[in-house]
Amino acid sequence: MFRILPLLLAWSFSPVHAETGVTNTRILLGQSAGLSGPTAQMSRQLLIGARAYFNKINKQGGVHGRRIELVTRDDRYIPSLAAYNTRQLIENDKVFALFGFVGLPTSQAALSVAAKARVPFFAPMTGGASVYSPFNRYVFTLRASYADEYLYALRNLSSMGLRKFALVYQQDQYGVSVKQAVESSAREEAVDLVTIDIDMDGRNVEPVVDKVLAARSEVVMLLSANYLTNARIVRALRGRGYLGQFFAISFVGQKALAEELGDLARGMLVTQVVPFPWRVSMPLVAEYRQCMSEAGYQDLTFSSLEGYIAARVLVEGLRRARRDLTREKLIRALESINVRNYDGGGYAINFSPDNHNASLFVDMAAMTSGARFLN
Repeated sequence: MFRILPLLLAWSFSPVHAETGVTNTRILLGQSAGLSGPTAQMSRQLLIGARAYFNKINKQGGVHGRRIELVTRDDRYIPSLAAYNTRQLIENDKVFALFGFVGLPTSQAALSVAAKARVPFFAPMTGGASVYSPFNRYVFTLRASYADEYLYALRNLSSMGLRKFALVYQQDQYGVSVKQAVESSAREEAVDLVTIDIDMDGRNVEPVVDKVLAARSEVVMLLSANYLTNARIVRALRGRGYLGQFFAISFVGQKALAEELGDLARGMLVTQVVPFPWRVSMPLVAEYRQCMSEAGYQDLTFSSLEGYIAARVLVEGLRRARRDLTREKLIRALESINVRNYDGGGYAINFSPDNHNASLFVDMAAMTSGARFLN
């Protein structure tokens, strides 16, 4: 009896019941993103912004004394690889939560794995409908949906008198799902819409150009995650004398596209789901710019700001979950964040127990020369 008692006492005070991915000094997060492949620049920029904020917090002592560490695996924008990476992150790396996946097909492939394991899936970089609905208790999004972006664009462009639109979409889960959202928005705004499919690698550009010109489209809406494909379409149409407007949503990889097109990018419109990174009058943007500068980054992008915001909101959730951190406590803590009790620096965040989509923010920017943007 006297031999057993010390063992029982030791067991009762030992950390054997600590949450997976959490130690006295560390919180381990996991990410799968296309660090190579068509979404590489967006993925890398998202990661830069997130790491800049996490490193800032770590230098201040972390969250309740714990450093935040992020394990990132490259999925090359391949859904099967994203699902594999997710299983590895959960089962082998033993991460506490998943963060910042990039793209609809890859996020969708990872979701079933994460939900089955009851691991929070935070701030995927996609506006795909299947990530937003039906409600999933383990998924938290921080950006407006693609449907929100297209409705915003169609309303603004149609108000300028433009009525004939062509949507060039890629034949995959991402493209088909967004096509349906655009068709719905077009009916709502009573504009003419022709839809044209294209391969991911842009091999059938000439038939696309023929259809756009035949439809006498005033606006060409680009819906490929591959910025090179979008660049081929723009070059081919301009080469055939097309003088209309080009438009793309936030997931187009705008910086890479602007750099690829050079002067041909001038005037292209792009919807954004985060504030303009050069709007220094907004407290959030000023804070982001200072953090990026202190981290040694002078190149500001929409994607790195999105990563920064995601890291900032997640840290707030970790703080609210307190020292005795569990996945369930993080979920409840995130659900408590809203505009009444959280200062987003001008960017509204609204979660609740029955709403895990924090933002409906959509804005528009125009590309100018030198891969720059005008708001």
